[in-house]
Amino acid sequence: MPKKRLILFLVIVLAVLTTARSWAGTFLSHPSALPNEQVWFKCPFQGTDSSEKIYLRLSTTGYVLPYINGRIATRASIWPSRPLNREGIAEDVIDVTKLVKKGENIIAIWYAPIAGAPFVPKGMVSVEIVVQNRGRKQVLCSNKSKWLCHLAPAYTRFNGEDFDATYPYNASWKTSKNTGIDWVPAKEVTPSTNYPIIPNIGLKPCRTVSPVKQEVNDSIATFFLPETVTGQLRITLRGTTKGEILGINGMKYKCRGGSDEQFFTRFSTITARKIIISPVGGQKMPTSMNIELIQLTEK
Repeated sequence: MPKKRLILFLVIVLAVLTTARSWAGTFLSHPSALPNEQVWFKCPFQGTDSSEKIYLRLSTTGYVLPYINGRIATRASIWPSRPLNREGIAEDVIDVTKLVKKGENIIAIWYAPIAGAPFVPKGMVSVEIVVQNRGRKQVLCSNKSKWLCHLAPAYTRFNGEDFDATYPYNASWKTSKNTGIDWVPAKEVTPSTNYPIIPNIGLKPCRTVSPVKQEVNDSIATFFLPETVTGQLRITLRGTTKGEILGINGMKYKCRGGSDEQFFTRFSTITARKIIISPVGGQKMPTSMNIELIQLTEK
């Protein structure tokens, strides 16, 4: 093959491969979400009595936790892995055969955007549930279905997440009923450009690290870990006051009050040797604080 033709051939092959690894499709989006706001999506769909496999095809610009009939549909604690807030579209195919029942089902997705991602102003997710039947597929749910959404009481930050536990949370995301929360129709939007595909990697727990020492007074509590650890932070609190705001390593948690409650970085990790908790505005310290930093792995 002449040299010029060989070069032209290689250029064409490279262009095809590049196109194959970019995203072109529609997304579901909340009509008024701000760039850092987390969002719930949900949609009812009808299950079949087919004995064939059922798959959830999921793509996202941020992070997601998918549920079917109230049960988590992935084994990853954080999906996808985005080192240094890496931008791009992650895609996954999950076998949900055991979660789907005959008759009415409900899929719910808790979405969190990448902190400070300018490439997608509102962050989005794309969904399809299909039955694979001898090489042909039957679509049970897609972006064309009647999706509803509402803002979650959580906000993504560069150093973690803020959460408002006083929000009147209920379990309406588990059913087709919309009691207690104003669900609004989700928008199906078409991006103005293609986005790169990033590797499909999820993070799973590998060990839990607890403090070895603590110093607590009326205004600040410092918990010392045995080493510097990167992971999801989970704090179980007792003896809080409703509406009280706690500063936690630069994040904010608005307490529900009453019985035990938990602060948890569902979509992000922190790197720390010390966990520092301090009430904002001179309010009282919780009576009990149990600290856990859950280290994650890609394996």
